[in-house]
Amino acid sequence: MDGNRSHSISEVIQFIQSLKEENPRFAKDQIASATATKFNLKLARKVFHCTDFAIRFSSAKGSSFSNTVLSLSTLALYDKGPFIVCIVKPNDVEFLLANSSFLKKISHSSHKLRVDNVKGSFLGHDILREVDGLKNVPENFDKLFAIHGEFTWEENLARIVEATTAIVPTGSRFAPSAAQVTNVLSSGNLAKRISGSNDYANIQRTLDKLVADHRDAIMKAAEVNNINQRGNSIEQIITSSGNVHGVGDLSFALPTKERVLVDVKTKLLNLASSPKGYNIDKFLTLLSAGNSALSFFFVAIDLAKHSLSTRLVSVFDSTILAATRIQFHWAGRNSRGVTQLTGDLSSIFRADFKESINTAEVDVYLKKLLDL
Repeated sequence: MDGNRSHSISEVIQFIQSLKEENPRFAKDQIASATATKFNLKLARKVFHCTDFAIRFSSAKGSSFSNTVLSLSTLALYDKGPFIVCIVKPNDVEFLLANSSFLKKISHSSHKLRVDNVKGSFLGHDILREVDGLKNVPENFDKLFAIHGEFTWEENLARIVEATTAIVPTGSRFAPSAAQVTNVLSSGNLAKRISGSNDYANIQRTLDKLVADHRDAIMKAAEVNNINQRGNSIEQIITSSGNVHGVGDLSFALPTKERVLVDVKTKLLNLASSPKGYNIDKFLTLLSAGNSALSFFFVAIDLAKHSLSTRLVSVFDSTILAATRIQFHWAGRNSRGVTQLTGDLSSIFRADFKESINTAEVDVYLKKLLDL
């Protein structure tokens, strides 16, 4: 969310909290009406909305909240912006971010739900109360929406369908042989051997030239508000291709016969962001070949200063590993899930940054992924 959006949501929440404190007997409809009038919100399909966010008012008599909130098809209309549920209780109000990334499943009238047939509604208890250690409370809405922004509606829908109906989406869970496990567990040593080599530095130089050659187009694409669309556009500019749905966007063959796959990541320095990492099963499959490494190529953009910086860094770098989180609610019956970079990555853009790979640390991490 940008600064204006964050401020407007905060303003709405503060207004509702104050309104309830000053008028303890106000019910859901009275609070909704006052809020809509104050902030000029439009009403459609039980949802109050504006350009920057949407809000659904619900009520609960006690501490639990299990009411029907909204149909999944209606949520689809508002999922690109923050979707907030305001629960009006007898003595206070509670707020939850309820975008599709934060839904466990669909509970009501969902027996016909498929990815090509969006049916059913979600209840209050279908909304996650914590994601990646972040409680679903207003103080964390910026960070939570940054997590949501990296996933498309289609990705979330496929996950929700599986969780709801036991219909497993296409794709397969990686089941490695003993030899493949050996290759996976040796990939930290391979990455460390490549790291710091002149061949690896040449990849950074090649990528930097691509960015320099397309700088104006990249800066223009960075102005796009939608996180997914923005990242895809910049990725396509750099790679000169359409969206790639594998582990990496570019592949570089080294003289030593190894290959380095590069996944392009975009970060706007003035916005909260949590770039998606990789599909864990696809990642393990890549490493199991025994001759491949994966690196992220970050393009950090400061729109205010009209500047950008870049960094090629291994997924096994200690700073990257510390920022990598496994999104466990994505781990369905046929998947180990996905990773997301939700930690602090600012240090990798410092001029004195040097990639550092601790093979013992990598070994622990890879064993964890294999055991999922």
